[in-house]
Amino acid sequence: MRRNLFLYLTLACFFGLIAIFVVDGYLGVYDTLYVTSGEYEQKIEPDFWLRQDYSWSTGVNWGEKVFLQYEVANHQFSGYSADIEASVWRGQEKVSDLGTQSVSIDPFAKAEAEWLVDTAELLPNPPEQSYQYSIIIKRGEIERKIIVSINPISYPPKPEIVPPR
Repeated sequence: MRRNLFLYLTLACFFGLIAIFVVDGYLGVYDTLYVTSGEYEQKIEPDFWLRQDYSWSTGVNWGEKVFLQYEVANHQFSGYSADIEASVWRGQEKVSDLGTQSVSIDPFAKAEAEWLVDTAELLPNPPEQSYQYSIIIKRGEIERKIIVSINPISYPPKPEIVPPR
């Protein structure tokens, strides 16, 4: 028995370290955000929000739509519930509410919320310069911020072709 004591202690320490990595690195509630503008989809992983700079930037041409898909993954042994709300801001002023959704997530499951931002509704007329809006997503105390730059149309409109008479 005494001969194998160090083997048992080594195995216990090894499995203890593995357990620490699993609990610390995997268990928890994680959110992933997919932002699609034009033909370009961006995936914002959960570890991005750990940085000090907590906002993500994207650009879109006027008249196009921005699709947001917010995925919350519950990697816990208990259920998780929260209200998820999204809104559009310009400066310190709220421009519009995109909607609120209540989610209840079972252990080791996912839930999604989706929103659509139409740039033609934010700016009814084609702009001559770029404008920036912030999309703020709140889940409990957690806040995610996406800055959307709306670019003016850089090409002239197609001339109307009149058929000959």
